Amino acid sequence: MKREIEKYLAEWKASKGRKPLLLRGARQVGKTYSITKFAKENYAQVVYISFDIDHFLDRILSETLNPDVIIDAIQAEKQIKISATDTLIIFDEIQEQSRALTSFKYFNENRPDIHIIGTGSALGTLQHKGFSFPVGKVQTKFMRPMTFLEFVENYKGEQYGDLLSLEKIKNTNYFSKDLIHLLKLYFYTGGMPEVVMDFIKNKDYVSVRKIQNKILQSYYADFSKYNDASTTLKLNAIWNSIPKQISKENKKFKFSEVKKGSRADDYLVGLQWLDNSELIHRVYATYTPKTPLKIYEEQNVFKIFANDIGLLCAMLDVHSKTVLDEKSLFIDFQGAIAEQFVCQQLLDNFYSLHYWTNEQYQNEIDFLLQAWDTPVPVEVKSGFNTQAKSLKVFREKYQPKLSFRLSLNDYHKSDDLIDLPLYAAHLIPKIIEEYNKNEL
Repeated sequence: MKREIEKYLAEWKASKGRKPLLLRGARQVGKTYSITKFAKENYAQVVYISFDIDHFLDRILSETLNPDVIIDAIQAEKQIKISATDTLIIFDEIQEQSRALTSFKYFNENRPDIHIIGTGSALGTLQHKGFSFPVGKVQTKFMRPMTFLEFVENYKGEQYGDLLSLEKIKNTNYFSKDLIHLLKLYFYTGGMPEVVMDFIKNKDYVSVRKIQNKILQSYYADFSKYNDASTTLKLNAIWNSIPKQISKENKKFKFSEVKKGSRADDYLVGLQWLDNSELIHRVYATYTPKTPLKIYEEQNVFKIFANDIGLLCAMLDVHSKTVLDEKSLFIDFQGAIAEQFVCQQLLDNFYSLHYWTNEQYQNEIDFLLQAWDTPVPVEVKSGFNTQAKSLKVFREKYQPKLSFRLSLNDYHKSDDLIDLPLYAAHLIPKIIEEYNKNEL
């Protein structure tokens, strides 16, 4: 499986100011696979230590964080000689040994020549252990499920992925039916590498769902592994409420939907745990669409999306025939699946995501991004109907310099409004970047 993260890792390796790298992300997004693949292709020697099964460093780490002592212990245990130029050290499941992550501070200060990467799938658990993150001493990268572009390139080949370039999207619609079909497949499989790999090999929808359910069960297992019984119950309740909340017309997250009569204070810690563990993504509302959006966000008003569209479909128990129906695209789910898709395609390119609504919740823009001098509304439609009352209201009232309307229709630009095929959502950051260059 080829992943976009490989380019980032190559740049990290070559960087003169390289720091220890922490690769964060939910379980099963492919962190270990990508790191070990990169290591084998780029280093003469790889030292792999998984803290959920390897415990020979536990005593050393409890006594010292001196990187030279840690290196000596690894060399003695593995019967190897670590080279500063040709060896990569991998600390996997680093959340199981928080002192190992703390040691990255001293690797950065005292042994910056050592190439070392840590990966963690439940780093949100460290918030309960009095853990102090080594801010400024590590380079952090979030890894998420495969994007639609990654899915297409692995399923159909890199040349097919070229059809999703901005130039091709603008100038041809010959392959739109094929791309819509691939989009529907991605809606069902999602971006978990094990799921995608199995589908590419077997084309078996039943097998896909079995693997997705296995991944979901591993999340439930983590809830209980890292929390007490009371917190586990709350995590289960929040997680199980997501399909219902995301399928509503008004997708604002409501604690009363988690459990009748419940209050925000009862579930805030659990919500933060899920957020820190990359299992959910919060998209905050703003009533005042001005830049920078972060200043105007409403901290208590937000939508929640799952970490993967395929897992969401599994939680909703969506049948493959529903996905591949030629007449509709999840109309029954109030556009929830399409919004989930767009959220995933945007996450790596923006520090945080927002949406616009008025205080009476009469109008809503699905996503609100920002160029350097203007808010950028993004309206998401799951079919060919592009009627969008809220987008019209927003554009007339606030006159943004750039707007997007996503649907299954072909590319079209008229003044500030760009109609973009849903399968080309990943191009939005590039278009905004080009706008910034032109304006500046």
